[in-house]
Amino acid sequence: MKTNSNNNTIKSSWISDNPKKTGLIITVIILLISLFIIDRLINFIRPIETHKGPEIVRAIRLREHHPGLNKIIHPDEYYLTLTDNLIAQDYPFRVGDNGFLLPHNDYKNPDIKIVFLGGSTTECMYVTENNRFPYLVGQLIEEKTNQQINSYNMGGAGNSSIHSLDILLNKIIPMEPDIVVIMHVINDYAILAYDHTYWPIGTPRSELITINDYFPKMPKETFIWHFKGLFKTTYPNIYQRIFLLKESIIHPKKQTKPWDEWEGHRQNIKNRDFDFMQKEFKWALQLLVTTCKTHDILPVLMTQANRYKDNPDEFIIESMAPTLDAGVSYQKFKKEYDTFNDIVRDVAKTNEISLIDLAKLVPQEKEYMYDVMHYNDNGSKFVANIISEKLIEITSNL
Repeated sequence: MKTNSNNNTIKSSWISDNPKKTGLIITVIILLISLFIIDRLINFIRPIETHKGPEIVRAIRLREHHPGLNKIIHPDEYYLTLTDNLIAQDYPFRVGDNGFLLPHNDYKNPDIKIVFLGGSTTECMYVTENNRFPYLVGQLIEEKTNQQINSYNMGGAGNSSIHSLDILLNKIIPMEPDIVVIMHVINDYAILAYDHTYWPIGTPRSELITINDYFPKMPKETFIWHFKGLFKTTYPNIYQRIFLLKESIIHPKKQTKPWDEWEGHRQNIKNRDFDFMQKEFKWALQLLVTTCKTHDILPVLMTQANRYKDNPDEFIIESMAPTLDAGVSYQKFKKEYDTFNDIVRDVAKTNEISLIDLAKLVPQEKEYMYDVMHYNDNGSKFVANIISEKLIEITSNL
């Protein structure tokens, strides 16, 4: 309240008390309204071209772990039933800025750079991170040679030779490594046996993916998309918990059995063309080897250790149940799996490159693998010694 010259009380307001601020606000409002009108007039005079049909945006999937990932993984109760010696504990799972599993040395000018390519048996998810063989191999070589070694783990669950080829072309070659160690058998066998191709459509292992969802077209969708991205970046922990809460409300019942990516087409294995599978696998391995050689990278092939004995124990037979139920006998599967390891040996021999025959060197016992082929800590340390000795022999000639 204010008084005038006659001492009469008069009412005041924020507008009358702040004329400059009021003028500024009015100016901004007029400007925004004017821009809105001008925008609509421009569209009326010369409409923006719009696409009436759907736009399909596709990309080749780079199957790597999300850079910067840092989490603790713990095998659930169902997964533990598929193992016979996996320790139920927390396993740190960390990924560096370039998508390689941590830890790894990162010398600026190392004497030797080694990259390991493969599937989950290279990834070693349920192995104590300092005991994962791709990392441990580098440490052992350093101890025995006094050289500085950068050793990178680029293994990923489900990755086939073609997935590793994508990674090699788009990520590894620019790093100019000295050696690339390649181990592929079971994932190549599975995708060729169940999908009959390295290029299935609409599956988690598909090479081509549609990414339209990352490029919303409608203004409303664009605003929401950017808002979600900003919120997720600014408040990642809150965002994750809101997402989990939403999922728990939408899907309140948790499955006791994990998702099976082959469910619904496991029966396809009965119609596999094994001659075709062998030809494709050999071709894929040869592509990896030739690509490495062309870029002055030394390729080293490894066979895949396993517990598929001639006379398997009950645990192995139970682990094989989905495949056996699909109509393939254990002996038939073992013969084909062993043939795939033979192809690895043949490709190494044909190309006159080094082979590390883990399938022959690692005992087929649970002391080394917690299931049919995944290493436990003891197994990972065991193969790290084998691989490091072979690589020391190889690098002495570099």
